[in-house]
Parts: sequence; C-alpha cells; structure tokens
Amino acid sequence: MATGSGGRLSAPARVSSERWLTWRFFALCAALELDVFTHIAAGNTTAVSIAEAAYLDPRALTRLLDAMVAMKYLRKKGERYSLEPIALECLVKGSELYLEGMPELAKTIMFGWSQLATAVRTGKPVIAAEHGPPSQVMPLLVKSIFPVNCLCAKAVLRTMTPAQRGRIKAILDVAAGSGAWSIPFSSSIPDARVTAVDFPDIIAVTREYAARYGVADRYEYREGSIRDIEFGVARYDIVILGHIIHSEGATWGRKLIEKSAAALRDGGQLIIGEMIPNNSRTGPATALLFSLNMLLHTAEGDVFTMREYREWLKEAGFSKVAAMPAPEHVSPLILATK
Repeated sequence: MATGSGGRLSAPARVSSERWLTWRFFALCAALELDVFTHIAAGNTTAVSIAEAAYLDPRALTRLLDAMVAMKYLRKKGERYSLEPIALECLVKGSELYLEGMPELAKTIMFGWSQLATAVRTGKPVIAAEHGPPSQVMPLLVKSIFPVNCLCAKAVLRTMTPAQRGRIKAILDVAAGSGAWSIPFSSSIPDARVTAVDFPDIIAVTREYAARYGVADRYEYREGSIRDIEFGVARYDIVILGHIIHSEGATWGRKLIEKSAAALRDGGQLIIGEMIPNNSRTGPATALLFSLNMLLHTAEGDVFTMREYREWLKEAGFSKVAAMPAPEHVSPLILATK
C-alpha cells in the first residue's frame, strides 16, 4: 500500500482504508449469525467439524475463521481454532454479555447508511416513522446494546457508597428497553423497586431480561409512549434516561428532563447515558456519526453537547451536574442531583 513521508498512508490510501472498518464489522456479524463462536465453545474446533455442526461450506468457513483469527477473536494452532477471551465473554450464546441481535441489526444499518446522501439532500429520514410503536428492529436493537449499557450502569453503582445505595428505594427506567440500565441496580439493591416505561413490544424484552437476571419480582411495568405517560411527582430516588434523548430530539428531550426532575425526590439523581460531542461539535467522530444515524432514522433526533445538557438540567431545577467517565463508552455519563 502506498505510503507518504514517514511511513504514513498516502491521502488516497487513508481514504480507501475506511472500507476495512465496514468489512470487519460485517465479517464479525456473519460469524455471529452462523454461531461460529458458540460451536467452538461446544467443542467443534476445526473448520470441518464446525461446518458439519452448522451445515456450512467448510472451504468458505475456513476463510471466515481465518479472518476472525486476524481480527483477534479466535486463535489458530494447526487446523484447530479456539476462542480469544473477548469472544468467550460476549460472542458465545448464553454468556452474560452476549451481543444478541447484532447480525440482524447490521442488515438494517447497512440499508439505512447506504441512503445517507439522500437524507442529506432532503433533510428527511429514510427509515423512520413518526414517534409511535417501535419498528420490528427495535427489540433487536435493545438486546444488542444490553452489554455495554449494563456495564455503564455498573460503573455508576461502583461510585456509590453503601449508604447512598441504601437510600435507593424507587427507580424509574424511562424507555427501559432490555433493562440494561436498571437491572444492575435491582440486582445490587434487593429492596429497590423499578418502574419500567416503554412500548408494549419493548416491555416484553424488559420482562424477558428481568426474568433472566432473577429480578422480575422487583419490577413493575407501564406500557405506552414516554411522551404521554406521566412520571408522577417526588416518587423516585433514581430516574434513568438511558440513550433516549438522542431519538427524542431537543424539544422532547428537554421535556423528558423536566418530567424526570419533577418525578425525583429531593436529593434524587438523574442518570443520563448519551452520545455527547464536544461543545464545538468537532469530535469525537463516533458521536457525530451517531448524529448522522439519527438523521437517517428519526424525524427529530440528534446528539447534544455537555453545555446544552448543563443548561437544560439547570433550567429543570437540578442543583448539581457532574460528568462521569464511562470506561465502556466513548461519551461520559451525566449524573444530575436534584
């Protein structure tokens, strides 16, 4: 590959190399869809044995397995393959942090992003309905993002003292999805009760995951639109807005913050997980690419800066706003105290 001075990629080579990121992602999704990692975990360690177990072409499978080795998800010794720790942790079915639904989601993502130029020309989403019941892809989405969001919630818990945890009795999980943000709290604080709010099709996923993690008896559910459901006044110690403001947009995002503030007791805390660009909106790239994803899939969605969040939270009556680094995420978490 052509390089410039100092061994750096030439301009054309650098631009062309962006394609590899897409190829890597879809290769991984194919391996997940075919349950390659799960078959290896079950003891099938050669391309031939995996192909027999999964009804695949062994020659083609060998190419995919070798790519997974190069991408550091598998190891190879002779003709045998084994799992790297990262694969064992989140790519094997049944593992606690399994990335469920990611291959199916990838196919929808591929179509949407192929239409980005059209969306920029028109200013309109290419795969979006007005705010209402979720599309078929949403249950897959909330399942696929469970692992990272669950780890973020655990990071928040680690910052709390035993006394702070002991004061948490009531939690409101807004747009609860798979329960990724609230399940760690209900698992760690047995006396806490969670109210999960989301559309019926998504609440079905919340119920599934709450049962899977043994906390179903600590949940109650309110089905419907988060825009229409009232959160109440001074009822909760924790309110969670986990990756929902970006799809609601500025107007409804601010209203969610105001409703959350009203629902919190004095001293209660609002947890916001979001993609947050810097105040000049020049980075990080992931947050700004996510803004384009909102353009493709929502009528009003966008990402917002920390400056904007601080302004909205102050106007809603929060006395303290802190940003907490999230080791599992590109953007910090926002913790606001009433």
